[in-house]
Amino acid sequence: MESPTFHIRISDAEKIGKYVLLPGDRGRVERIAKYFENPVHVAKNREYFTITGEISGERVSVMSTGMGGPCMAIAVEELRALGVHTLIRVGSAGSLQKKLKMGEGVIVTGAVRDDGTSGSYVPEIYPAVAHHHVLRALEKAAAIVEHRCHMGIVLSTDSYYGARFNSETAKMIGLLKKANTLCVEMESSTLLTLGGVFGLRTGSILTIREEIGEDETLKAQAGEVFEDGLEKCIQISIKTLELIIEKDRLFKFD
Repeated sequence: MESPTFHIRISDAEKIGKYVLLPGDRGRVERIAKYFENPVHVAKNREYFTITGEISGERVSVMSTGMGGPCMAIAVEELRALGVHTLIRVGSAGSLQKKLKMGEGVIVTGAVRDDGTSGSYVPEIYPAVAHHHVLRALEKAAAIVEHRCHMGIVLSTDSYYGARFNSETAKMIGLLKKANTLCVEMESSTLLTLGGVFGLRTGSILTIREEIGEDETLKAQAGEVFEDGLEKCIQISIKTLELIIEKDRLFKFD
């Protein structure tokens, strides 16, 4: 019988924290883990690279998920099999609103489910919303770190480039922009939907890596401003775990 954690290659629950940060990019795992106490490499397979350490004396982990809903769903399923209860995406996104500037953060309250994976679990009428514990902690952490963050709904899609070829997709994105959808990315809807389905605490903080210029075209995909903003959002994610852990101890959450 196939292991319930076949893809992430972690069979021992003692090697993973119950609180996990989820960047998409493997290259950001060590960048996040440098804020841990006593970080240890745990596993590396396919897109899944995991480091476990401690925050405030509590075991925590960071694991990359790769790109898209399918990879995120595998991560959530296999982590919950190990007893993980709190998962926060630390990702990047392209702006859909001029008010969102390069390097700024987005704390996701909910996601438009334009992905195929979450629909394999529940119908489209089921909402993809962040857990209130995570939302409150992210908002407080952003204030402590003093980094500008927007809060609101994002679009999660399966296609990075598809809107260039599909007029219906482009029309949908136009409507969502009018409806104040903040930005577009590829994983939050799956994470938040499965959080609801499985009773997990899930949330997402994103860094804007593409902003809309005055000519309505997207500008830049990286650079110093983005990297500085990403570092701030990573710090927010670390502070968020500190706040959640502190509250969990107070109220004996398990």
